[in-house]
Amino acid sequence: MSSRAVLLCAVALLLLLRLPSLVQPMGADQSLYAYVGDRVLDGGLPYRDAWDQKPPAIHFLYAGLRAVWPGDAAVAAADLVAAGLVALLLARLGATLGPAAAGHAAALLFLLLSNPALTRLGGIRLRSQCETFIAVAVAGALLLLLRGRKGPSAAAVVSAGVLFGLAFTLKYNAAVFAVAGLGAAWLMHRLTVGLVLRLAAGFLVPVVGLLAVFAIGGSLRPLFDATILYNLQYSAETYAGATNPAAYLLAFPIERARADAQWLLGGAGCLVLLAGAFSQRSRLIPVIWVAAACVSIAINGSRSLPQYFIQAQPALALAAGLGGALVWTWLSGSLGRRARIAAVPLAALVAIGAWRVGDDPFPKLFEQTAFDVRHALGRISRSDYLARYDDDRKYSALGATTLGEYLKANSGTSDRVYVFGFTCAAYVYGERASASRFFWSRPVIAGFNEGRTGYGVEGLLSDLTLNRPAVVALQQKDWAPDVADSAAFFMASPRLSGWLRAYYVRGQGPDGFDVWLRRSATP
Repeated sequence: MSSRAVLLCAVALLLLLRLPSLVQPMGADQSLYAYVGDRVLDGGLPYRDAWDQKPPAIHFLYAGLRAVWPGDAAVAAADLVAAGLVALLLARLGATLGPAAAGHAAALLFLLLSNPALTRLGGIRLRSQCETFIAVAVAGALLLLLRGRKGPSAAAVVSAGVLFGLAFTLKYNAAVFAVAGLGAAWLMHRLTVGLVLRLAAGFLVPVVGLLAVFAIGGSLRPLFDATILYNLQYSAETYAGATNPAAYLLAFPIERARADAQWLLGGAGCLVLLAGAFSQRSRLIPVIWVAAACVSIAINGSRSLPQYFIQAQPALALAAGLGGALVWTWLSGSLGRRARIAAVPLAALVAIGAWRVGDDPFPKLFEQTAFDVRHALGRISRSDYLARYDDDRKYSALGATTLGEYLKANSGTSDRVYVFGFTCAAYVYGERASASRFFWSRPVIAGFNEGRTGYGVEGLLSDLTLNRPAVVALQQKDWAPDVADSAAFFMASPRLSGWLRAYYVRGQGPDGFDVWLRRSATP
């Protein structure tokens, strides 16, 4: 069998390993995007009709996913497609910057070590996050900028700018990757005024397009408040002083390398490429990409949420692949045929080190995949299967499904309902719209824009009074100690609890929620 056939078989196997995840439920963040996507399909706009702090591209992307496949499986399917695209782009990038084997190694390392099933809860929190699609866009943009012996064409540069712009509209901190793209062009001796102008023109295409959509919808101010003001507040909550961001930026890559094999191998690759950059400066390109990803992560804040680190995975895999190829070159040059003998124990040590990093990730991967397969074959009931995906605090997949069924059974198709918490999936499963644009609770609890018309407790109460939800569900445990839990906050607010007691009576709902039914709808 040829080496190319072996490579294709390995890629197919690693992609096949992700296929059973199609039976998984969507996570908490993904259900939030799905709900906003449904509102977009109904003619609504993010922030005006459904409030979230993420930039708009993820909501329109999920609207597209929901239009094509209105089920949980669309989340894992989109993640699987994104992984395949990144692997293909890494193979091309590696071949552009070094030997073809470097790209192949990068692609295989990425597919193996970025599998979400290596993490807690089978990876449902990580699939199809903003960073998933940022990784695809940035890898594609870099390939467009770096390919071709004589440099990229004008169309390729503009297209690269469009991809960087799309990454920015997924999360604004991803703008640092455009700076990394300019750095990569400079390292390849391709940076010109014309390239910068074309890249900027392409970057503006998706940005201006989305701004036009919100301008036409009269929602520029809600867009600004949600995606800029709230995110500045949210990120600043994690940094106590001006030096904290820099300290976190320096510390977290080391901490990640102790717990994540991809960061360990990618970090080692960066060190090798730094050493080899004296003779060939283009070897710094993966290092710059990793550095940009680290800056983007730090801008998010120091909460170290697992999805933040997804954007660094392709860069780390490329650094590991190119670094490994460079080590092989050095060994071959100094040892000749003995390089293969010397490389075997070295590779074994690296593999053992990567295997032992973290909390038994690889046994977890195989056990989770087998669990998904058993459910797909009907050997595990849906309720028993969903019970596995419970993080003990903010989100329970079984609780979300049960609450969704309850909302559907206790309201009419034209009724609004309201869930004050972080179980947005209940709206999706119950096929009901929220009675307030604040369909999840944290912005209200955190007091964002409190005192301004349409925000805070008064803004929420105005929505609820206007839309009179058939069912109100208060989540008992979600945010504490970050902020108050939703049910406790709601009932501690005299205005909200007074309204609730005046027009609603307690119902018997799913565990984890205080459920109230509108008096006129009570048997």
